[in-house]
Amino acid sequence: MSYDDRRMEVAKAAWKVIIREGLDRTSMRAIAQELGSSTGVVTHYFRDKEELTLFALEQVFANVVENMICAKERQGIDRLEQMIFAALPLEVSDRDDWKVWAAFLGYSIGREHLVQEHQRRYDFLCQIICQELADLQTAKLIRADLDLTLEANALIALVDGIGSRVVIFPEQFSAIQQQYLVRRHINALLASS
Repeated sequence: MSYDDRRMEVAKAAWKVIIREGLDRTSMRAIAQELGSSTGVVTHYFRDKEELTLFALEQVFANVVENMICAKERQGIDRLEQMIFAALPLEVSDRDDWKVWAAFLGYSIGREHLVQEHQRRYDFLCQIICQELADLQTAKLIRADLDLTLEANALIALVDGIGSRVVIFPEQFSAIQQQYLVRRHINALLASS
């Protein structure tokens, strides 16, 4: 097994512990136990809990971005919808990523360098969505009077709100209801025919 594969294996063990125990109770020892190895094996791949959790968070984020980029094969409003859907916990398996994201967000409070990590990721998401909105505006598919940064941030806030609710109360929104809420918001952006 390659070094990178082994790091991913350690990160997946960390995800399981974070989801089960929460980030504040996640320790290198608990991750090693989940992995079925010694703490020395874990620290061989990651200096400390923070480096490991940042890596785990980056993998969650990379998965979301990859799924959003895959939606770029579509066209027009459908493409925007699919990009936003890619970030939602539509499947039960997506909830684990959301749990890691939510745990890291809470853990970041009071740790400025970790807050900055989140800000960097949100800025990147905002740029991707702003560009998509700009393309739709150029194609005259959405209104010309929109503040694209504000609308991109509104879509991100909508996704955050839905995702957070699904983490806390999984029965709150079915996949169909999540998609409905996104479509309802996007419909308010459409140019009049």
